[in-house]
Amino acid sequence: MSRSIPITTERIEDRVEKIPKAGCWVWMGTTTVRGYGQIISNARKHYAHRASYEAFIGPIPEGMNVCHTCDNVYCVNPAHLFLGTQKQNLEDMAKKKRSTWGINNPRAKLDIDDVKNIKHLLLTKMSETSIAKQYNVSRQTINNIKNGKVWNHG
Repeated sequence: MSRSIPITTERIEDRVEKIPKAGCWVWMGTTTVRGYGQIISNARKHYAHRASYEAFIGPIPEGMNVCHTCDNVYCVNPAHLFLGTQKQNLEDMAKKKRSTWGINNPRAKLDIDDVKNIKHLLLTKMSETSIAKQYNVSRQTINNIKNGKVWNHG
C-alpha cells in the first residue's frame, strides 16, 4: 500500500532553485515532455505549478487553469501564478505572442510572404479554390485569411 505524502510548501521549496533576478522558482524535480513540473501525492501525478498554487495560496476552483505571469513553465513561484479560464489563458498567450499560430506553428504551410501574395490574389478576384490549390491549403483557409480570422498580422 502506497503512503500518502501531502504536498506542502516545504516539499515544493525543497525541489526548486530560486532565481533572484527573474524571481522564478525553477522546478528541479520531474517534468513532463513540455517542461511542466510534476509532483506525486496520493499515488497521483500533479502539475507542480498547480500544487504550488494550492499549497501557498489555496484551492483551485473547478475548471480553472493556473497560469504563469512569467511565461516560464518550469516556474512554481506562487507570486508568478494566477487563476484563469482556458479562454483567458489562450488570450494571455496570444497577447504575449507565445502562441503557435502563423509561422510559429511547426506545421504551418504558409509564411507571411505567402499570405501577402494570397491577399493580393484575392484582390484580383481570383477564386478562393484556385488560390487554395496553388498554395496546397484548403479553400476554408483562404476564406479565413480573406476574412481576417487567421494570419491577420500578415
